[in-house]
Amino acid sequence: MLRCRHMGLVLCITLIHFSASGQSLKGLSENQVIKKFRSSEFGFKKSTAAAVENTLPFFEDFSTSYVYPDPLKWEDSLAFINTSFPVDPMSVGVATMDAVDSDGNIYAINDFPVSSDKLTSKPFNLQAYANSEDTVILSFFYQSGGFGEAPEINDSLLLELYSPADDQWYGIWFAVKDTFTAFEQVIYSIPDTFCQEGFRFRFRNYTSMSANDVIGGKGALSNVDFWNIDYIMMNTESISKHQSINDISLADPPKYLLDFYEIIPWSHLNDAQSITRNMLHYTIRNLEKTGDSVNIGRSYYVKDLQSGFTEFAEQSYGKFGPNTLERRNDPFFTPFVNSGDHDEGILEVSAYLITPASQFKANDTARTYLNFKDYYAYDDGIPEYGFGISGESTNGAMLAYRFRVYKQDTLSAIDIFFNNTRDQYTAGEKFHLCVWEDENGKPGEMIYISPETFTPEHKGFLDPVRYPVNSDVDMIIEDSVLYVGWMQLTEEFLNVGYDVNRNSRDKIFVNITGEWFNPGTSILPGSLMIRPVFGSKAVVTHTAEYDESDADIIIFPNPAKDLLHILGENPLINRAILYDGLGRPVYSADDASFPIDVSVFPSGIYYLRIRWTDGSSISKKIIISH
Repeated sequence: MLRCRHMGLVLCITLIHFSASGQSLKGLSENQVIKKFRSSEFGFKKSTAAAVENTLPFFEDFSTSYVYPDPLKWEDSLAFINTSFPVDPMSVGVATMDAVDSDGNIYAINDFPVSSDKLTSKPFNLQAYANSEDTVILSFFYQSGGFGEAPEINDSLLLELYSPADDQWYGIWFAVKDTFTAFEQVIYSIPDTFCQEGFRFRFRNYTSMSANDVIGGKGALSNVDFWNIDYIMMNTESISKHQSINDISLADPPKYLLDFYEIIPWSHLNDAQSITRNMLHYTIRNLEKTGDSVNIGRSYYVKDLQSGFTEFAEQSYGKFGPNTLERRNDPFFTPFVNSGDHDEGILEVSAYLITPASQFKANDTARTYLNFKDYYAYDDGIPEYGFGISGESTNGAMLAYRFRVYKQDTLSAIDIFFNNTRDQYTAGEKFHLCVWEDENGKPGEMIYISPETFTPEHKGFLDPVRYPVNSDVDMIIEDSVLYVGWMQLTEEFLNVGYDVNRNSRDKIFVNITGEWFNPGTSILPGSLMIRPVFGSKAVVTHTAEYDESDADIIIFPNPAKDLLHILGENPLINRAILYDGLGRPVYSADDASFPIDVSVFPSGIYYLRIRWTDGSSISKKIIISH
């Protein structure tokens, strides 16, 4: 029974104060996209950034690079290239500068502004333009905040020029903002004194994050002070050509291809045709300030990456006036269908424009990849913030998330992405998984609470952790509505991922005092990174935690070197599975023969899953050390 409690007070990251909820949003203490890309074979390597010299005309709109700046144009890898943080950019893709470094970690916790990200150009040889009739013009667009946190008034974005003769950087422009802004253009004439061989320019930002500003607990320490940069040009064209650019671009990748979900289970797809979209959304920007309307074609194609089959759509044409940002919805006739040939489906949806030959072509195409697996998801897989319930008397608070299920199936697990907090602060905080029925649009009767407690685990990069639903009988969900979430056993901020690129805020419910309520406008529109999983129960990637006094089991020694002994009574143990740190099974025994020889496994952290004959189970963290 949840008792009535006095609610704690927190601040939302948008600086909205709310005293009636106890929940809030915070930025992130790391960048998971950068971390994942850094570890991959495609990650930035200095060897790829050969000593190449930039030439005029120079152009960069970040539509042809991902995660890191193009090493043929830029010297460093500190800015984050993405489509998640800008609001209505000039073209698809921007460089985001914030308080996170190239490894995806916070630069510093500090009360005073410190230099953080840099975006430094490769050298130019501008000697030919010294004392010339041609003037070198540098222009760019910038935005404060976007979908990230806006800077404070003591933080700033700078443009600096490098003089090889002096071996010194000179600041020639800066911006100070403490609100969210649209993109603004800056145009600057490069002085003759900088027209040298080896000239460079760079953007730099200052960020500040007080160690005392931890409302929501230390688990809410977060990324701050976002700036987005787009559409950089340096050439000898006139200022008017920089002000009015002959280009029509796509500003966003295809979005909202399902009515309100980003992904649904592959096995449910054919039963959910009512939510597959019959429209494709285009965001098109005409950067020309004056002149006549231009007739531009647009279309799309869908490619099945499993079979290679590609289906093209007919082209549509329309007039686009100067200096406009228009959103067009065109018929989308390609159904998303499960052919039954694979366990999952991977579809590429590419939208493209048909523009005059004189225009830049790379920003005329934008792509989205849909990977249908075994879960329902509102989020796009990339968190911009973290959500949590914290404050006085929030121990026992509940979070519920509404889902519409389109096919009768077994609820086997709940995927949750928890943001990695500074110093893994939330790693020891506990919660129970919960499932509720629907009652007139709010959570009703609780139909499941996990017998074990769990903790916010961070599997690595952008992969959520799969927490199993351990029920005595299969939890079969009919074609209906259900709510999944947790009851927390802490007053700390658990910091679940929060995606602001799709708004599912109306499906979030919080219970602190015994009554369910929707947070409404007290938080930014967005989606929690919580996903109900259907079908097989074979994959387990969590660490369950039991009260040792309630578990009739002894596992020793831990750490283990050669043999791992397991003793259990009443009921009998009948199965054991050992998983490595990535959640991959490396040992299993149906007859639960013990001890287990662990001498053949590399040293590291493992998870041992024990199942008893009555169907109950437990997981324990095991350290193998040779």
